[in-house]
Amino acid sequence: MAGRGGKGGPWREFLDGMVVWLLVCVCIVVLVSSGAWNVISDKVGIGHAASTSDLTKAPDEAQRRADAKSITDLLAGLTGHKDTTPKTDAGTTTTPKTDAKSDAGAKTDTKAATGSRGSDPAVWQAGLDATNTIATAKARPGGYDRERYFGGWASNGCGSATTRDTILARDLKGAVENPRCQVTSGTLSDPYTGRTIQFRRGRNTSSAVQIDHVVALLDAWESGARDWDQTKRVQYANSTDVLLASDGPANMAKGSGLDVNGTALYRSQNSGAPDVWMPDNKAYRCDYMAKRATIKSKWGLTMTPREKQQTVSVLSQCVAGTYGK
Repeated sequence: MAGRGGKGGPWREFLDGMVVWLLVCVCIVVLVSSGAWNVISDKVGIGHAASTSDLTKAPDEAQRRADAKSITDLLAGLTGHKDTTPKTDAGTTTTPKTDAKSDAGAKTDTKAATGSRGSDPAVWQAGLDATNTIATAKARPGGYDRERYFGGWASNGCGSATTRDTILARDLKGAVENPRCQVTSGTLSDPYTGRTIQFRRGRNTSSAVQIDHVVALLDAWESGARDWDQTKRVQYANSTDVLLASDGPANMAKGSGLDVNGTALYRSQNSGAPDVWMPDNKAYRCDYMAKRATIKSKWGLTMTPREKQQTVSVLSQCVAGTYGK
């Protein structure tokens, strides 16, 4: 009598298949639990997986709202209708979304323009006190190479993010990050121009908001940083107390921010400090001058005699309440 089932028949093939799928599932769980999946995703770009605790956790109310918003956006895209309702979910901006052209533009921010962005006479006095501790010396130009001596943005230890993302997350309202910790959008109340700028990460849009070294790297180099070791220079270039998110064109126009030759390059600004670049937003000038003085004092940088005289003059007027009057 012939044996039944030959090599096991269809049931044997079914069981073999189930065993294979079970092994695959076990491997996936092990990869996700160990964190190896995220390492692989960073290399091949397939996206991060949730942790096993996330897989067993019921979504909270904020997540349910986010899921509902995503479905609404999908339906809106299919029907050609654009949702103009202000977004209030966690991690999103609270201003209505407009078209791309409007997002890239800027408008006047009354709060920033009126100087209510942290203006404090105590801060100005602290800047004035700091100025008195700063040594005067001639600037020592020559030999400056930004990439060689200060490097680029350092990693901030989270995914693919750098110091730039750290400052964007700090200075933007409603900052949104992608799975790699990079800031993708947010709203900047720009201290240099007094305008509101909608930031969106992208090849043609990221430059709308730049990260400014309040005391520029060239200024720092010429006033003492050339004598530092490389570690300290890189630390300075990535120090959060030195950096400020600002309007891109304003940052580019600032350049080194100081005329070390004493030719009164910035006299046309009528700021009382013709050798020191000042922001167009006059309400922020006292804060700006105090901040750069505090940075130079903290890092042991020098000022030229004219720079120090002008800094003391401006901050004294700020403290007395007479600056710009």
